[in-house]
Amino acid sequence: MPTVQIDEPGCRDCSLCVDICPTDVFEHNDAENIAKVARPDDCIGCTSCAYLCPSRCLTVSDAIEQRPFHRIEKNAALIAHFLQQTPAVAQLSQADYDEALQDTHVRLKALADALKEIMGRGQRAVGRSAGTLAAAHMPEMYEAGSTADLLAALRRRFVNAFDFDAKVEQEGNTIALTFPNCALRKVVSKQGEVAGTANLCDLFHEYWAGLMSAFSGRNYGVTTLSAVGQCSVRFQIRDENR
Repeated sequence: MPTVQIDEPGCRDCSLCVDICPTDVFEHNDAENIAKVARPDDCIGCTSCAYLCPSRCLTVSDAIEQRPFHRIEKNAALIAHFLQQTPAVAQLSQADYDEALQDTHVRLKALADALKEIMGRGQRAVGRSAGTLAAAHMPEMYEAGSTADLLAALRRRFVNAFDFDAKVEQEGNTIALTFPNCALRKVVSKQGEVAGTANLCDLFHEYWAGLMSAFSGRNYGVTTLSAVGQCSVRFQIRDENR
């Protein structure tokens, strides 16, 4: 049976867990201005609350995580062969890709700027949550046996847009990634911004922290960044008790 817990000192009173829970496990405590686990027996273990919590103060234990194995490429190819249909992506022309890319550049900047305007520093929690959610769509990454194996698998997955070199230090407690080829560098440069300091870059770095934390089961945070020449980002294990 799933067990839901809130580290109450960390709750920022956003009420997102109250709003997202499909079985109304949570209630807002007006007197203390925090969320409370009111009906723990109603939890179905969907973990939506834990994914959405910007403070990372909510945990769901004893829940069976269902991963979408149909997203693994070799399984998708098998389904296409079975159905005898050409996937839609194979029907797109280069002109279609170019048009979509130009549109994506504008929309990505607009999204990052809107999040910054609305949430301030809270946008970092959005980036981290995005990485955590995206991890559920890359089930093969969970099979990596070590930090080095995980980074190799991530590089294979992202090589066409975010190729990187990795350096693992302190038995995986520190990971440094250098991006000689980063698609977002082109995006922010075309929008007149400086790579590494743009809102979109800030979101992206937290996205990677969320990815690596989800796959490794550890809590990585962004600690340092250098954007001279090519972007280098360092991720450090946070205090596991925080």
